[in-house]
Amino acid sequence: MLGRNYLGAGENVGKIFKLGIILAVFCVISAGGLAIVYMYTQPKIVLNSQLALEGSKKAVLPPSGKGQAIAVSPRGYGGPIEMLVGVDPVGKVSGVKILSQRETPGLGANIVKPKFLDQFKGKSLKDPLEPKKDIDAITGATISSRAVCVGVKEALRKAK
Repeated sequence: MLGRNYLGAGENVGKIFKLGIILAVFCVISAGGLAIVYMYTQPKIVLNSQLALEGSKKAVLPPSGKGQAIAVSPRGYGGPIEMLVGVDPVGKVSGVKILSQRETPGLGANIVKPKFLDQFKGKSLKDPLEPKKDIDAITGATISSRAVCVGVKEALRKAK
């Protein structure tokens, strides 16, 4: 009885070793496949992100194209809000675009809506740029609204 268990254990070690080798081969093949896919898709991903950024710049700049597009990332309720602010040559906001955000869906996420963002057009550093003063805050999302105001002020300061 004792010898039998010992032989069975030896067979199991061999099976485990064989399965380990098979698993290692699959891992190497999978990693190689992912590396190849990454190598071919990375240039397209970079190009698409550059095209998206150029489109966003056009969306926030005045029709004449004269001005600056300034990227800022104020801290919102759900984390950083990446945004692009267009500033015309006289220091007024020509447009605002939210590039990425993680605000609460249905509340703070409404900062991407044109009804909210269009309020900033024509504003300058002379304006308070504060929710409930010269900016209508989004109901239930004062932190998100305030963060966008902070971002616009920061962009105006950078443009100056």
